[in-house]
Amino acid sequence: MKKCKRVLLAAGLVCAASAAQAQYLRTSYFMEGTSTRIQMNPGLQPTRGYFNFPIIGSLNVSASSNVLGTGDIIDVLDGGEDLFSNNKLFDRLKGENNLNVNFNTDILSFGWYRGKGFWSVNVGLRMDVGASLSGDMFSMMRNMNGFAIEDLAGTRQQYNIANQKLNVSAYAEVGLGYSRQVTDKLTVGGRVKVLLGLARAEMNIKQFDVDLEIPNLPAGVDPGEISGNYSDYVSRAGEFSPEDWYGSHYSYEADGSITTTLKGGGMTFDQNGMIDDFDIEAGDLGISGTGFGIDLGASYKVWDNLTVSAAVLDLGFLKWKESATTIATVSGYGDETIDSDNYDKYIGGDFLSLERFDFAEGDPKEADLKTRLASTILLAGEYGLLNNKLSVGAMYTCRFVQPKALNELTFSATFRPKNWFNAAVSYSPIQAAGKSIGLALKFGPLFVGTDYMYFGNNSKSVNGFFGFSFPLGASRASNN
Repeated sequence: MKKCKRVLLAAGLVCAASAAQAQYLRTSYFMEGTSTRIQMNPGLQPTRGYFNFPIIGSLNVSASSNVLGTGDIIDVLDGGEDLFSNNKLFDRLKGENNLNVNFNTDILSFGWYRGKGFWSVNVGLRMDVGASLSGDMFSMMRNMNGFAIEDLAGTRQQYNIANQKLNVSAYAEVGLGYSRQVTDKLTVGGRVKVLLGLARAEMNIKQFDVDLEIPNLPAGVDPGEISGNYSDYVSRAGEFSPEDWYGSHYSYEADGSITTTLKGGGMTFDQNGMIDDFDIEAGDLGISGTGFGIDLGASYKVWDNLTVSAAVLDLGFLKWKESATTIATVSGYGDETIDSDNYDKYIGGDFLSLERFDFAEGDPKEADLKTRLASTILLAGEYGLLNNKLSVGAMYTCRFVQPKALNELTFSATFRPKNWFNAAVSYSPIQAAGKSIGLALKFGPLFVGTDYMYFGNNSKSVNGFFGFSFPLGASRASNN
């Protein structure tokens, strides 16, 4: 169980996560032989129609963090049980530690030319995760686990674990897109999407201030024999026992809420109205909300070799069912003396357990039942060379995720001699701190790519895209 918690926490921190910033593969934006480009701009058109293989035909996973990288999560997973004794990991944490994760796949998607227009249909699954975790939370967990105990034993520590946020949403999407070349220079397009909400969870801890008295060293332990390393302390004296904590002072002031919407599951409460469990059964999942979204895009040929384009994606909302929503709130102050009756609640057990924070059942009518989609703005420019077989381009994207919008600037070079063969290389310096490159390749029906193939040892963003599609109809000359 400890190993499982360590893996989940590390994965949550780094998110080998999420989700580099974009929802789709930016490196493929100028690859005219791929269908992925219309996901980023419905005003673009591939060179021919397509049919994506169900489920794996358009699969994208990505993650990003403002603090930790791929090397950090590897260190944590290889570091044994003592997660909080990892100085390298702890020293990299900031006051606000953000992460984002994104997963999307099309269960069914295809597109075709008809007359002067290009039509596309997709049925997909989407999931977004965003979190902001306080550095003080990790300090508190570290100290309660006895790390550097010779410096803290017998003292009182204060922690401000405020502005903790978690947003998770999962939904299905049914989309219909259309693009059309209006003039020799201008192509416009759009996509309308019906959304079916599957699940969501939101945590917002506005305030959680803790005043904690750390016990004295256990009897018989000489502070001079402790080198400052928690592992040395464990080998010499063992961890604090529950009895060491008895008599210690623990007080807190909290203000926060947790909301879940899930058909057939969610939070459950005991007879006193206090949260006691989170229940989810895969067989009970169903539609727990509905919504609507639109994508808009256009491209314009400034000169024969220079094209500019822009798009706005995921303008829309989800409205969740009140009947499938549960809410728990906490607001108040607690002042406790640790003893055998409350030790497991406040000191032992799982620190991240909801029972620890005295969340009580609230009225679903108080919950925010309408949530906005994570919209994206995209601006791009491309210059074609060698009769448009080679191009260089630049793109700016801003995705308005929670808890903080993510910006990226991408430079790319694309080689596209044939519809069945396209290749691209890109460089996106912001989210990966300049430590990665992007690569994408379409060879026949197979398409693979990443925006963040790190050439450093600790990229903060990673993603990967896998596609498998078949051509539909005759090839069209490039219009974009």
